[in-house]
Amino acid sequence: MAETLVEASKLDKDVFTLTQAATIIEQEQIERGSYTDLTEVLRSVPGLEFKQVGGPGQYNYIKMRGFGSANVLVVVDGVSMNLPSTGDVANLLSQYDPSSISRIEILRGPQTVLYGSNATAGVISITTKRGTLEPKRSISVEAGSLGWKKAKASLQQAFDVADGKLSTSLYASHTDSDGLLKYEGTRDTTLQASADYRGKSIDAGIALTHNKNRFNYAQLKEVTTGPNGTPAYWGMQLPDPNSYNDRRTETASAYLEQRLTEQLSHRLELGWTQTQRTNADPNDGLLGYVTAPWDNFSLDYKNYFKQGEQVPFYDSGFAGTSNYKDQSKQLNYSLKYAGQGFKVLGGGEIYDASASQWGAYGSLQGKNKRKSLYANGEYQIGTAGPVLAAGVRHDKYDVWGSKTTGSVGINQRVGNATIYSNYATSYAAPTLSQLYNPTYGNTNLKPESGRTVELGIRQVLPGLGANWEASLWKGKVKDAILYDGSIANARTSSGYGLYANGDALETQGLELSGALRINAQWKLKANYTYTDSQTKKKGKDFARTVQVARHKGNIGLAYTDGPLNMDFSAFLTGKRYDWTGVDWIPGYVRFDVSARYAVSKQLNLFARIENLFDHTVQEGLGYKPMGIYGIVGAEYKF
Repeated sequence: MAETLVEASKLDKDVFTLTQAATIIEQEQIERGSYTDLTEVLRSVPGLEFKQVGGPGQYNYIKMRGFGSANVLVVVDGVSMNLPSTGDVANLLSQYDPSSISRIEILRGPQTVLYGSNATAGVISITTKRGTLEPKRSISVEAGSLGWKKAKASLQQAFDVADGKLSTSLYASHTDSDGLLKYEGTRDTTLQASADYRGKSIDAGIALTHNKNRFNYAQLKEVTTGPNGTPAYWGMQLPDPNSYNDRRTETASAYLEQRLTEQLSHRLELGWTQTQRTNADPNDGLLGYVTAPWDNFSLDYKNYFKQGEQVPFYDSGFAGTSNYKDQSKQLNYSLKYAGQGFKVLGGGEIYDASASQWGAYGSLQGKNKRKSLYANGEYQIGTAGPVLAAGVRHDKYDVWGSKTTGSVGINQRVGNATIYSNYATSYAAPTLSQLYNPTYGNTNLKPESGRTVELGIRQVLPGLGANWEASLWKGKVKDAILYDGSIANARTSSGYGLYANGDALETQGLELSGALRINAQWKLKANYTYTDSQTKKKGKDFARTVQVARHKGNIGLAYTDGPLNMDFSAFLTGKRYDWTGVDWIPGYVRFDVSARYAVSKQLNLFARIENLFDHTVQEGLGYKPMGIYGIVGAEYKF
């Protein structure tokens, strides 16, 4: 733990000098787990929770410390992946191939001074596969539940070039799987390449990723008005033969870094990403029948049925397709100085974003450019004194104006423990859809503003082979953007309805985590998160935030003995409100197990079973639970 550098801090800070909580997941951990889904890799991280519904590769919504998905920034190879149109990453995390990743860093708490907008809750920084000094070549195949089939190939190699080393990596995978209901399924193709050069005074690199995904989904209908007009919830899915969601994402990044002296270096980074999405749901008419759960029940609010009667379930599809295209270009220049006990980073960034929409839900064209100046650093007083950290950032947008944010923190080492605290401000910029939607857009919006305070302690106990960490946080967001149906708007058929600032959010909680080396074969890891998140809708009092569990925990037991590796995990998630804020999504306990066995130097066999005891695991009402799920596979190295 004491030797772990956090690259996403942009100062390569030691994890012990951080003034906020962080979790690092290395490639070895991902390989041990034989994960089929990036969501499952992240599920055991303190403070993170998901609403993942449907079969493999389908809908996925992330929350961190009680904040919504637009406040969680996802970065791949230094490129911000949050969509300019929506502010989040849509379903990317359920469709991203975990085998294509070499490292994940999760920084919890505001990271706005480093990354700008959408980082109020924190940052998930992903580094894709990189070349290695020793050649590595492998092919792998998998098969499993729901007709899961996956093939992947990887090549990593290094070459001597001039006075340095060039390391290269190529990766490709293809996945095909059925879903939980008839017609459902997912197909995913990932292509990836990278090259990194390390010289005496120059480092340079490039990384390219292409991901194409399609999933077919079932028709969901929900009813929120019960008998006599009382609030109630009913939801169900029926197979829909022709509905689908297509997504294609390309990402490219490049960097050039020159070491001017032993302490001083400067770096130029370029990033580009583009996501194109298409949604289709043609009206296929009658899909089936359901039984009315109460009197005066209706699926269309036109035809009403008595309890027990058969109710026709019609497709609520639309003609044509709805299409979206998001693109961003990023240029960043920074100057870094690292001396004895002192590190500082300063620079400037240009972020140019665009979004377009066409088809069934109307047309949208929007652009926004951000120019930024920032500085971030840390200083240790003496050889054993506290580490002081501070940062400031100024962002200027073409459309809505400017925002300045800052962060200050202190970290004091006491023996083999450190006590840390941090205060930071943050913001989430209005999305291009909120600004330019042809019907509800409002170019007078201002950003959502946040502030968070954090206090924590982390400690390594070498004699016991253990480490642990505890952190408390309290965060607030004001001017949250909502759709306000009371505002006059001549563009709507009703004459009302517009995006506006008005909501507020308060979240506070506790994160506990630790690891213990029991003996040479066994290692125990565990964490627990308590989250109290409250949302204040315009004109109403604070109320518990929907889809956020107050209690979440994970226990993991790892076993290693020669060629055999096994992992056992138990996940606990407490009950949480569904999106209506009236009905509860039940809590659950889920048990997973994975194993990997090296038959020889070349051949590895692996398997994974999720929800081993087939408990009912619901993350969204109305959706069919996943049930027990497993895969087996083989990897050959040559």
